[in-house]
Amino acid sequence: MDWTLALIILVFFEGLVILRGLTELSRQINEGLDDLDTTLAEAIQAVVSNVGIGEPINPIQNALAQILVNSVNKESPAGAILEQGPDGKFISKE
Repeated sequence: MDWTLALIILVFFEGLVILRGLTELSRQINEGLDDLDTTLAEAIQAVVSNVGIGEPINPIQNALAQILVNSVNKESPAGAILEQGPDGKFISKE
């Protein structure tokens, strides 16, 4: 009997078995990832739906925020336009 031919056939079938095992492993990994994705989405949805509004805004923080908003919205004082003179100093143009 020719053992070389038997060995080649055995290696071929071993390759097929390994290939089948890898495809099964890949399928199980994909199913696991799908389950994990679903579970994670449900957990995130539960956390988001259970989160309350939180603490009310502190009145002092609200007042400071209003002061900052009002100070940013102000225009330059008296509409003064400053230009730089020849000596490097700023002069007001009126």
